[in-house]
Amino acid sequence: MKAFFKERIKDIFVVLLLMQLMSCANIVPPTGGDMDTTPPKLLSMSPKDSVLNQRVKKIVLHFNKFVEIKDLSSNMALSPLLEYPPTVIAIGKRVEIKLTDSLLKDNTTYKISLGNAITDNRERTPYADFTYTFSTGSYFDSLQVKGQVRDMLTGMPDTGISLVLYYEDTFKDSMLLSKKPAYLARTDVGGNFKFTGLPQRSFRIFAIADADNNNMYDITKERIGFLDSSVVSKPETDSSMLLLYTSMARQRISVRDSLLNDSLYRLARKYVGRVVSKGKNAMAYSVAVDTISKERGTFELNTPLQIKLNAVLKSIDSSKVFLSYLNSGVEAEAARKITHDTGSLYLQHTWLPETQYTLRLVKGWAVDTAGLELPPGRYTFRTKSFDDYAKLQVKIGKPYVDSQHVMLIIQDKDTLYNKTLTDSMVTLQLLKPGKCRIMLFKDTNGNGIWDPGHVLLQRQPEFVFQHESEIILKAGWEHEVDFKYVPASAQGMRTRTDSKKDDKFKEPKE
Repeated sequence: MKAFFKERIKDIFVVLLLMQLMSCANIVPPTGGDMDTTPPKLLSMSPKDSVLNQRVKKIVLHFNKFVEIKDLSSNMALSPLLEYPPTVIAIGKRVEIKLTDSLLKDNTTYKISLGNAITDNRERTPYADFTYTFSTGSYFDSLQVKGQVRDMLTGMPDTGISLVLYYEDTFKDSMLLSKKPAYLARTDVGGNFKFTGLPQRSFRIFAIADADNNNMYDITKERIGFLDSSVVSKPETDSSMLLLYTSMARQRISVRDSLLNDSLYRLARKYVGRVVSKGKNAMAYSVAVDTISKERGTFELNTPLQIKLNAVLKSIDSSKVFLSYLNSGVEAEAARKITHDTGSLYLQHTWLPETQYTLRLVKGWAVDTAGLELPPGRYTFRTKSFDDYAKLQVKIGKPYVDSQHVMLIIQDKDTLYNKTLTDSMVTLQLLKPGKCRIMLFKDTNGNGIWDPGHVLLQRQPEFVFQHESEIILKAGWEHEVDFKYVPASAQGMRTRTDSKKDDKFKEPKE
């Protein structure tokens, strides 16, 4: 009996010992204090900020905590620019900014901004908006140039655009392509910009949509805006307006006498009837119609029927291309005109609304250059209703109705209307619901094309007059609009009170 109790006591002891060991093995993370989100505190800097008569080579900043440098290229700004930017390094609680002395000019005010590049090395809390100013002369430059940038064709403010200043007395046009400017600024969300700390000089100013961030102009792909003459820095200047345009990617907006001509062949590809046939010439073409939703009209009333070719045709037998429609339950032949361009055939017809059509391509309707017949096909589709579209009437002021003014009505990337104004009322029907923009441009040289200008030739773009707002087209609605010019988006290339506005940028008077 005693032996039994001894064994039980021994077992209990072993269990208790194991439990103790297991409790000791549990890993409990150490507890710490709250997250330190306070930014680094600047304790001292050498030399001190805003020093005169010094060619500062190195700036040393001391902080109360360990710091590091993050995203320097997107945060640092230097005014005026140097050929080689300063180097900025963090060492423990110290930040060193080094400049090349030989690049500094006499009697010049320099301003270095690091934005949010200095952060503590644990929580990444930034020491925000650090700036340092010094002058190599006996005074600080304090003049300014300011203004706004808008897109020439939309009239809307442009954000994130680079504004560059070159000294007028040394400027050559080629510098835009190969030499960095003296001063750099960027537009805010409202398209506004402001240069500060400028010397009293004349400058050439340019606005560049700087896609590659090299502070220079790429004529092949970047938009640009410029003033015809120089700007002069002043204590408080009036605003300059720069309008951006695309130079080399020439937007050939031409004058034609047809409605919806530019968008005629922009067909939806969501539903495409496609030939599936055996043999060498299978998949030879496709037809851009919705063959699935026969009960619901999906085919646009203002577009031709497109047959997209995947083979080069030798001949077409139009007598074997049939287009018919249901008229009171009876199938009737529809008059159609066939046109052909590279890669497609187009059947043009005055489509009836809410009508079922059938396209039949019978054997032998087309032969390719290899002598192979394209397969036959049959496609049934239904057109949309008039109620699926909007109607728009635009009333134009008499000063615009002449041989020089061209009206554009644009929806997304499609030009809905593009004609010289000969009447004070423009009416458009069968418009898709959605937003559209109305604008005029003055075809100054009478070539029928909107000319975007050329900065190297000092040629400004032909001026565009914007309607005051976008128009929201609604299905089944008739919209009446009085064209109203927006002075704020088109005050000419300049709005400074120290010079006269060019008459060619004024709105015509009644």
